[in-house]
Amino acid sequence: MKKITCGDLGGPESCEVEFRGDDPAAIVKNCQEHVMAEVEAGDSDHQDAVENMQGLSPEEQQEKYAEYMQVCEAAFRRD
Repeated sequence: MKKITCGDLGGPESCEVEFRGDDPAAIVKNCQEHVMAEVEAGDSDHQDAVENMQGLSPEEQQEKYAEYMQVCEAAFRRD
């Protein structure tokens, strides 16, 4: 099981919450759930991250998601 931080996946750089998962998709899903929970709790830094993503075109959002998946996949390749 690998781990990666919220900041590694487009969240606030200062957010060091770690996510673990058995595969890259699980890590990204766990991060998305964390970000949404933080937004619901009123965290403005996480809200800014969401707004930045929402400001992208659908194609750009897909590209960002692919970048986050690559970050996770790279973590799986590290020993």
